[in-house]
Amino acid sequence: MILFLVLSTAAVWAGAKPEQTDTSTGDKPSTWIADREIKGRIFLENDGESLPDDQTGNPVALKIKELTGITLDWHSTGHPSGLEELTLALASGDIPDVIENYLDHSGRPEATVILKAAREGMFVDLKPYLEKTKVYSKYITDENFAPRDSYDNVMARDEFNGAIYLVHMNIPASDRTDADRYHWRPGVWLREDIAESIGVGPNDIKTQDDLYNVLKKIKAGNFTDVNGNEVYPLGPRYWGGSWMATVVRNYDFGNGTRFDIDTDGKVKHVVETPYAFEQVKFYRKLLAEDLIFAEYFTINDVRSREQAARGSYAMMPWFGSGRGGEYGDIKDYVYIPIIMNNWKGEQVYYEKNKSAGNTWAISADAKNPEEIVQFADFLASQQGKALWNYGLEGEQYTIQDGKYIFTDSWKQFRENNPADVKNKVPSFWGGLLGNTWLNHKRDFGELWTGLNSEPERHERNIHEMELGNPGYKYWDGFSAVAYISDYPDIEFQLKPVLDEYADIMVKAVYADSDAKAKEILENYRDVLIKSGMQKYTAELQKIYKNDPKSVAFYIDATY
Repeated sequence: MILFLVLSTAAVWAGAKPEQTDTSTGDKPSTWIADREIKGRIFLENDGESLPDDQTGNPVALKIKELTGITLDWHSTGHPSGLEELTLALASGDIPDVIENYLDHSGRPEATVILKAAREGMFVDLKPYLEKTKVYSKYITDENFAPRDSYDNVMARDEFNGAIYLVHMNIPASDRTDADRYHWRPGVWLREDIAESIGVGPNDIKTQDDLYNVLKKIKAGNFTDVNGNEVYPLGPRYWGGSWMATVVRNYDFGNGTRFDIDTDGKVKHVVETPYAFEQVKFYRKLLAEDLIFAEYFTINDVRSREQAARGSYAMMPWFGSGRGGEYGDIKDYVYIPIIMNNWKGEQVYYEKNKSAGNTWAISADAKNPEEIVQFADFLASQQGKALWNYGLEGEQYTIQDGKYIFTDSWKQFRENNPADVKNKVPSFWGGLLGNTWLNHKRDFGELWTGLNSEPERHERNIHEMELGNPGYKYWDGFSAVAYISDYPDIEFQLKPVLDEYADIMVKAVYADSDAKAKEILENYRDVLIKSGMQKYTAELQKIYKNDPKSVAFYIDATY
């Protein structure tokens, strides 16, 4: 799920008005770029449904056309796998002017695909055009702007000899230690009414035994969903079945990345430690005692959301706060975060100073690529962001003491026509190129869109955010897998095996016995070793030794 926390931009744009003109362009606005259409394609797993029905004729697109001369039309097939679709499209050369793909860090499998395309000359060098922009130039001129991973491993890679082929998006203007940043809670969430009934708070479930005992209490409590049916003590993700290590956080070596520095100072993969088997054993115990939804690992997105909306799951992993109404279909229940200890015994989250998500690139065959970059820069400006996030001033919003406030008519429209909001204010559409250098509170006077205008809609979200105090440790390093493309002889054999990890863990969970489950993990470990894992961990060990301060937590991420 791609979430836009929206926004921020240079103060130089604050207060800019669409009616501004510049005599150097005659009767055209100073924001004018060119009279043209830009064709794009997105590879973001089912997110085409978030695009407006009419991408070029909706009110915001028409205003942007008036200001810049440009229309933007994104294509999405609705393919369930953005990675698979991206791979096929690049292999066939089937790309339009600009593309956007999912990439939250350089260790993701999308990076391998997109970097290969860049090496093969499929994209234009963006650097000379980025240097001439107002917002996007910050990627180059401000050494503190882009996260290390974004700049060193995605954009300005040494192998590109100064060229930049990809732009990493969704980057905050300042690091996440600021009070105006939104903190995700990547853990287990519990229905608040059930929590109150059994006397449990956010900081009370610290160990796997604590979690097990609470699940037993839930089962014994005969709690029901909105239809009166008995709840499942532990349900799957809101978005559907998946291997989720957040449920076994005491044993989550590497906090999700599967690599970490063990107590002996050595870099290891989780299957080289006892933790992988402990994770499997815990899940097996829950299944044996009927404390977990039977299709926990396999249920599809639609069914899981339907059951979540009914409150059928007492607990869910990685539910996250419903910032801005993201989980608005769960109307009858509030879920609170549970802050378990990590494998080191810390009740704390490791969080990057700055995060990122998605990249865009321009085809080497695109005409006048500098115009596309200029257009992206307009969308990333204060004026551009205000348009695709709030709509038209006077119609959808007014500005009061620097705060953007919805008009009464727009609030009523949002209430009565929620599915049609994207056709009036196409935030996803504009954010694909414009959502970066983010500081929504500074630029629009609120942490997220609509918070000031409709506080009653967000009471639940604010309540969830304020619960518990996990503490945060900040880092600005790399995922352990981010380096693997630097060792192509290892990558070719090792990466496909690493990608099988989740399937192997699920297979072990459903094994006939603990002994068989352990055998499955040991066999997998042996295959990893034969595929070059120990060679790779030796390289990671060298990197850590040479740069321990900067990358102390580069392996210990929360991905």
